[in-house]
Amino acid sequence: MKERSQAAFWSILFAVFGGNFLAVMNTSTVNVAIPAFMKEFQADLLAAQWTVTGFMLAAGAIAPATGWFGARFGFKRVYISALAGFFICSFLGVFAWSIESLIVLRIMQGIFSGMIMPATMTIVYQTIEQKKQAYGISLWSLSAVLAPALGPVLAGFFIDAAGWQALFYVNLPIAAAAIWAAAAFIPDTEAGRKIPFDLPGLLLSFFGSILLLTAFAQAGSWGFANGKTMAVAATAIVLLFLFVRREMRIQFPLLNFEVLSHRRYAFSLLLNAVLSVGLYAGAFLVPIFLQSSLNLSAFDTGIIMMPGALVMALFTPVTGKLYDRTGPIPLIAAGLFTMILGTYMMGGLSVETTAAYVIIWTSVRYLGIALCNMPITNAGMSSIPGQLTGYASALNNWARQSIASLSIALFSALFAYRSAAHIKEGTGVYASSAAAVGDVFLYSLAPLFIALPLVRLLKKKRPA
Repeated sequence: MKERSQAAFWSILFAVFGGNFLAVMNTSTVNVAIPAFMKEFQADLLAAQWTVTGFMLAAGAIAPATGWFGARFGFKRVYISALAGFFICSFLGVFAWSIESLIVLRIMQGIFSGMIMPATMTIVYQTIEQKKQAYGISLWSLSAVLAPALGPVLAGFFIDAAGWQALFYVNLPIAAAAIWAAAAFIPDTEAGRKIPFDLPGLLLSFFGSILLLTAFAQAGSWGFANGKTMAVAATAIVLLFLFVRREMRIQFPLLNFEVLSHRRYAFSLLLNAVLSVGLYAGAFLVPIFLQSSLNLSAFDTGIIMMPGALVMALFTPVTGKLYDRTGPIPLIAAGLFTMILGTYMMGGLSVETTAAYVIIWTSVRYLGIALCNMPITNAGMSSIPGQLTGYASALNNWARQSIASLSIALFSALFAYRSAAHIKEGTGVYASSAAAVGDVFLYSLAPLFIALPLVRLLKKKRPA
């Protein structure tokens, strides 16, 4: 019986591993490809970065609906359908003829990616016994951290060898294998709840998110205090406020904000948002620095980024083992301090910076992320009743993807703003680009410092 339970544990994790790896990899690979897109389609950075932010925005926008789809059709079916959709969009992506068509196809990929990530998390919590869930989630997280380790190297190799189209071809065998594994190994999940679909809520969420992202992305060219920027941001905030208010009032919401009444989950959601800012700051800025300031190739960029991501992959399962001994708070606090140190050191980038310096301090940052990632997620999700895990994982993914896409848009605008400022001071183009990346890393320290005092709020209340 024990051997059968152990076999089921590993087969389920194998089935969700490939899909989650694929979804996350398609963020990290495209970061490396941004300079190639700019050259191929004669696009500027603000346009090309929409291939990343559009993907992440779509992933966040569809996340509220994932809980409803899972309750209605079962998360196993949702997962397999999303993988099939991702396969089709990847095939079509090969034929993109302009930066606009590429962005549209990336947004379509993002829709299916946004269903894959919360579906796989929910499957872990619904199909694996509770005493193994912390270790299971650490291995599920491993798929998300291996992707940044292998993705940039694969992307760099394929871009240099066969062009940017290869980034879409490589998805096809992975998606096909994940569909087979999901059908073969994941047990049927609960389905059939006939609840109405909240289309107005989805529209409010989507348009509110896209307007807020537009405000952040265009702030560098419009001006942060420009009336146009402020008007778009204000409209977005109103729409998102109406979305939250609607979801709290209707009987069958897309996002069940009742899960926020669980104190540990609410604080873990906030810390997860902070972690997303830190993670994507490095994933977005480091390739720009290496290729724009140091003139390295896409493949060299992937090789330099690989050690840090491998450190994260190595320590993620270790963190899962330590979690049962220490609990989440010591691991998260240590991770935040480590991220602060690595991020501060990355603030000193210049054209004289060596590859070894980048490898060392990106590795330190990724070590911090490995110490934080699983403990934050599991501390919150383990406090949620089983029947609400689908809604909790959907809300978690919506918040995380939305914050990540907004932070990339903001970092892009800040990078353009600081580059222009350094050029005005008489600094050369390459040196200005390097200094601007360092400036943005220093700005990204702010949410990490804000998060430190919040860690203690994850402490369990003592029973009366």
